[in-house]
Amino acid sequence: MPESLRRTHAACLAALQSLDQPAAHQHPPDLITLRTDFLSLLALIYAATTRLSLALRPSSPSPSASVAPLDDIAHKVAALSHCVRLFSHGSTLAREVTSAARDVIRSVTALLQLFLDNAGDEYLVRTAAVHEIITHTRSTLSTDNRAAVQKVLAQNHASLDDALQEVDAMITAQNSPDDWEDDGWSELGVDSNLRMTSQELERTKKAHAILRLSTLLHKRIIKDVVSIPAESNLDSLPLPSSSLVVASDDLVSTLYAPQTPSDTSKELTVFVKVIDTLRSTLLAILQEPSLADQMQAMSLQPSATQPKDPMKWFQTCFAQIQKAVDNLSLALTE
Repeated sequence: MPESLRRTHAACLAALQSLDQPAAHQHPPDLITLRTDFLSLLALIYAATTRLSLALRPSSPSPSASVAPLDDIAHKVAALSHCVRLFSHGSTLAREVTSAARDVIRSVTALLQLFLDNAGDEYLVRTAAVHEIITHTRSTLSTDNRAAVQKVLAQNHASLDDALQEVDAMITAQNSPDDWEDDGWSELGVDSNLRMTSQELERTKKAHAILRLSTLLHKRIIKDVVSIPAESNLDSLPLPSSSLVVASDDLVSTLYAPQTPSDTSKELTVFVKVIDTLRSTLLAILQEPSLADQMQAMSLQPSATQPKDPMKWFQTCFAQIQKAVDNLSLALTE
């Protein structure tokens, strides 16, 4: 039995390494078939790890009964790794699938290592971890590349909203005496509730205007670009979207009192570069023929919640962000 465990453990390590190899998609199956195969393999690994844990439970181990599930796990993780490398239907979806497979195989590897180490009842926790990861993946895996892009941007948008609300709370707190009660930190020589000067408050309000516009911009990208069922290349969007989250958080971190204008200026410069990258990326996508036709149709049939000319709306929003940036830049020199 230890030899079977070691062999399966080695198979998992080999499968993890193969995930980093170039994709093998010369003649890949269609996406629906491939996704179905991926989910089926996850279900089989779920079942095999359950049988393995029952066979090797410390209270009543049955080494002979563990041989079959160990063989199943070895074959299925190898098949899972091969399946992942066939995904060539968009790089964002491929990254999601690869990440999910890596999480699953790592959790199975950890379970096998526990049995090799004879770690006792902790096997229940490790088995539950495998089951949880597989269940989550099977219920949330994107249906196609557009959905994968939409998922990444939606997650990023939640973070952008959090950053905006954080700055909003800073501003609100300046006018709320109740927020300035002693929270106990002063006893340790740390003041976590410093009031802003009038200049600092003004800078924070100007930063809030920037973040409000950039968050609105990001929301419109999800609604008016990613959601359009056109054959456009959306894989270039997740990176600048994620960069915007980091740049926004870094900018927000410089707004707490006492502020250092040079720090805020530095982070604002980085933020502007991210916005410029997002602008060029977005405009390139909007100029793709298939998406341009859809955008034109939108402009001919505007709704109460949609701009008459989406392209013009985005250009105007970028211009407004630049004006807000200029206002903060000026405030930082005063």
